[in-house]
Amino acid sequence: MYTITRRNRIREQLQLCHADGSVALTVDVDLNVDEIQARAVQAYKEVGKAQEQIRRAPGSTEAMEAYGNAAIALFNVIFGEEGTRKILAFYEDHYTEMLLDVFPFINNEIFPKIAEASAARRAQLMETARAVKHAKRGGFFR
Repeated sequence: MYTITRRNRIREQLQLCHADGSVALTVDVDLNVDEIQARAVQAYKEVGKAQEQIRRAPGSTEAMEAYGNAAIALFNVIFGEEGTRKILAFYEDHYTEMLLDVFPFINNEIFPKIAEASAARRAQLMETARAVKHAKRGGFFR
């Protein structure tokens, strides 16, 4: 029997706690890397651009708004719209606190897993291409 196992899913949980340590909210993250990779990378780049705008114009309302919008777009990719709404509600729309707390989870947990899954997928595609090329030479496709 030939067995195929599906891969390329990232499953994580983000647990948000009150100051006393009690769990307030658990947000499930269930991502199909093939579906979200390009959007996640683009949204992450937009956050970086917005951060640069803030560095150039520290008091700019437009820069802060761009940063908030970029962060929410990234959160929507990672947590989905419903998860993002729950996170925003937990932080009572205090964006700075939310970003300082949640970005390490995205940077240290989610993006490395996206990179790992992407590298594995690339290696798998390269191996498949080599196998097809080898099969062509051997007359399998004649």
